[in-house]
Amino acid sequence: MDSNLITPPDIIKNGLHSVILIDPEQADVDAVVRFCQFSDRAFNVYVYTPNMDNVTWMTAAVNASDAIIINTRTDRYQDLCLLAKTYYYGPKNYVENQRKLADPLHYFAAQVDADK
Repeated sequence: MDSNLITPPDIIKNGLHSVILIDPEQADVDAVVRFCQFSDRAFNVYVYTPNMDNVTWMTAAVNASDAIIINTRTDRYQDLCLLAKTYYYGPKNYVENQRKLADPLHYFAAQVDADK
C-alpha cells in the first residue's frame, strides 16, 4: 500500500495512520516523502502551510489525524501543542516533555520501529 501526500481540499479516511505536518520547511516535506517511498508502512501525510490560508481544512485534517507535527518557527500554532497527539520541532519550546522531535522523520521512523 502506498502513502498519500494530502493538501487542501482533500481529506482521506482509509484506515492508514494519518499525520499532519503544520508549517513544515520544504526540506522536511521532501524528507518525509522520501521516507514514505521506501517504508514498509503506509501513511496519510497532510501538509498545511500558512500560505494555504485554509484554517477550515487544517482543522478538518487535524481532526482526521492520529498525530500533529508542528514546526515552532512561529507562535501561530502554539495552542495546538497542548493537544495530546501533538509533537513539535523547531526553534521554540512550547512544553517541556517527550513530544519534542529533532525533525518530523523521527516520528515516522518511530512508528515503523513500533511495528517490528
